[in-house]
Amino acid sequence: MTESYAECNAQFTFRVAADLCLNSRFWKDVAVLFSGGVECAVPVVMQYDCMHMFKQQLQRLAVIILGLNLVAACTIQPARIPSGTIPQTAAPGILEDEHAERVINDLGEDHVLDDSSLHYYELLDTIAQLAVAAGGSADDWQVYLFDAPDIVDVRAIQGNTILVWSGIFDVVDSHDELAGLLACELAHGLARHTDPVEFNLGSELLFGVSDITASIGIMLLTQGVVAVSGVGMTRWLYVEAADLDGLDRVYDEQQIEEMAEIALLILASSDYAPGGLLDFWRRVGSDPGLGTRLQRLSRDLSPAERIAVLEAAMTLLQAGHNEIAALSSQ
Repeated sequence: MTESYAECNAQFTFRVAADLCLNSRFWKDVAVLFSGGVECAVPVVMQYDCMHMFKQQLQRLAVIILGLNLVAACTIQPARIPSGTIPQTAAPGILEDEHAERVINDLGEDHVLDDSSLHYYELLDTIAQLAVAAGGSADDWQVYLFDAPDIVDVRAIQGNTILVWSGIFDVVDSHDELAGLLACELAHGLARHTDPVEFNLGSELLFGVSDITASIGIMLLTQGVVAVSGVGMTRWLYVEAADLDGLDRVYDEQQIEEMAEIALLILASSDYAPGGLLDFWRRVGSDPGLGTRLQRLSRDLSPAERIAVLEAAMTLLQAGHNEIAALSSQ
């Protein structure tokens, strides 16, 4: 039985595309399904038009994927951490652990890991106390010390991992100062500032729709042979393209403010004096030579800017924490 072109338009689109582009019985069956199970004859002269239509559909898919990713990228805004709270410690996932291992292996090519010195055990003890003060346990964090006296730095990375370069021990004058610097990195980790990128609900949904669209495109191009779930695919591509997964993170103003509050809360809940952190940066600010040596540790903030952030955080927190309130009057 031969139907008119208008009556079998849906089948025409799918079937000719299958015959000329995909050569797959699967798509022919889909065509029959869309046309209500009616077979129809398709004029050969219309085959070119169908090819053109099929290519247009694939182009539309590509545009949709690109558009969704652009919109998703523009909607990425990190959620604020409520003032006066310490975020719960989140267990790292497999990908985060792999990232941390990769970073450590790369750094290990230039510097020897120290896992037996007194400084190393001092780090373990300090991190353990700070982790408990933050509401977690020592087992939540991994600490690595690199034997590099010429480098003064402390960094938190994905996977609840703290990296320390041994030069830090030459510039701190007390356990309180060391604990303050470590608390800052712990705070960045707890607030998820070390994640490759922070996604809100809107961007998550847009990336999810983009994943589905990309999966459909892959299935079309591979004749239905390859079926990719696509979960997290476009988000991963965005992270890689934007180079947001590196060690040298530059934190924005909101993240620095959150770090200061969380670090002070952790210190106030521990046996370490929160004032040690301020003492350290005041000493750095008064010694130009020391400030030059600490440029890597300071990142993009001068000692004066760092002190201003810490003092502002103390002002916000002083009502509920007597130890911090006492510091603000010094």
